[in-house]
Amino acid sequence: MQFGNPKVFAIECHHEPIRNSTQRVFGRMCIRAGERVLGNIDEPACMLNVTEGFFVDLLPAIQNLENRELSEMPDVEAFKLLDNAVYLDDDRSSEQLASDAAKYSKFDFLTNGGESFDGTKSFIHRVGDVIRILFTDESDRFHSIHVEREEFEKVITQFLCWLEKEGQTVPAP
Repeated sequence: MQFGNPKVFAIECHHEPIRNSTQRVFGRMCIRAGERVLGNIDEPACMLNVTEGFFVDLLPAIQNLENRELSEMPDVEAFKLLDNAVYLDDDRSSEQLASDAAKYSKFDFLTNGGESFDGTKSFIHRVGDVIRILFTDESDRFHSIHVEREEFEKVITQFLCWLEKEGQTVPAP
């Protein structure tokens, strides 16, 4: 199944009907935008509900993902700032680490957002009506995706609706 335009922004996903009593949806997924791919579509039996939870929390939070400092930076520089602030264990004091985490962790995107995204690191940032997704792939190559907020929200919502319907078809053990 694919939601959106893969040349612009799309979610590709496939349901693998693994029997379970909780109606969890297992499958494979990734995000596509032209030649840029976030996630591993070949990773089997991923619990897609982990990503669902992330997206459900993300949609109402998009309004708060704008930051002038990040908006003024090129994509790769914004990624480096966020990566260092959220993940780097350096010589900052405990207070500075906590401050940086409080300020910047809201921009973390699908890092640990499900097995499909293992081995990647990604951040999301809003610049007006444009969503920037900044990420490294499994080979640690940097990529960025710019998508209109309306399109981004539409694709995420379509995925969430599909996932809810698929959850109703999960075979019981």
